[in-house]
Amino acid sequence: MEVFSFERQIKHYSSYQKILLVGEGDFSFAVCLARAFGLAVNMFATSLDSRESLMLNYSKAMSNVMELEARGCKVLLEVDVHSMSQHPFLVSERFDRIIYNFPHVGYLHSPFSAECNRFQNRFHQDLIRGFLQNASEMLTAIGEIHVTHKTTFPFSEQKIVEFAQGVGLYLVHEEHFSLLDYPAYENKRGAWICDQPFPVGMCITFKFTKQHGYTTSGFNLGITASGPWSGYSGIISPHMQWSHQNLVWAYFKSAREMLTETGEVHVTHKTTFPFSEWKIVELAHEVGLYLVAEEPFSLWDYPGYENKRGDGLCDQTFPVGMCSTFKFAKLFYHSSPSCFHLGITASGPWSGYSGINGPRMERPFCI
Repeated sequence: MEVFSFERQIKHYSSYQKILLVGEGDFSFAVCLARAFGLAVNMFATSLDSRESLMLNYSKAMSNVMELEARGCKVLLEVDVHSMSQHPFLVSERFDRIIYNFPHVGYLHSPFSAECNRFQNRFHQDLIRGFLQNASEMLTAIGEIHVTHKTTFPFSEQKIVEFAQGVGLYLVHEEHFSLLDYPAYENKRGAWICDQPFPVGMCITFKFTKQHGYTTSGFNLGITASGPWSGYSGIISPHMQWSHQNLVWAYFKSAREMLTETGEVHVTHKTTFPFSEWKIVELAHEVGLYLVAEEPFSLWDYPGYENKRGDGLCDQTFPVGMCSTFKFAKLFYHSSPSCFHLGITASGPWSGYSGINGPRMERPFCI
């Protein structure tokens, strides 16, 4: 049919991708994607529930399943993420995207059980580890695993990134998640009071891919030019990280020599992992620059500015995510050779400060 020649997209997902959705609850997220694509012949949507459980616990589950099947989606029930790679209908399949939204094992005692209970948290961690292990075996060479989850405590203690690394997966990106991006998706609790929504709060979609192509200096990702990080040879590989740090250090060294006495060096950068590992503040200290302020960065503040990738697909933008503008000033000799002060005037936003949060203030530093 001619319709198959036209790609349709929603957020991170394309009708050309082969997609597996797990832990689907009432299947409303799958319906959201299927409606955006028109047809869902490349989609598999799964749930741990049986048909009877779906009918009992979710008011819209069966109508959603019927719509998915009508659009060509393959719906599979009673699929356990701990063993899904061996499921008879999935064992020979490979996927470009595997999606798990808000993984949750249910509550130990009641819907009001404490999420911070250490036993509860341990069950969550076991769920996530089992899913990631199985999903890593089901990816295509350019496939990604997407896990959307809350980032506040105690959910931050579920160690999603660490578990992914433990099964040979590599974090390539993380983006803020918003329900507004997915019309028709109704997030559900999935335990005890299954059909009720829950406040998603601050959430992130973590994107992982398989690690392969190791070399003595790092590794590269087997990817195509369509990815948001295409052309990169391993964002957090030791070699790539060293290259980024060397760039930043050289910039600081040159920029410091070009400052006036009251001048500032501003560096705007992502603050999430792996970019947080570049140690910008520490590199600035090494060349005699001192952090005087850090402010959140927003594209809305700079109309006309279009951030560009600058590598591979140079003229394309990239999602900035969580960013900060780091502001540095020079360190100057004090009258005493054992300490320093900032050569600044009272007009700056940090005037008069002699060390807002610099770790080096605990000991003297001289140029």
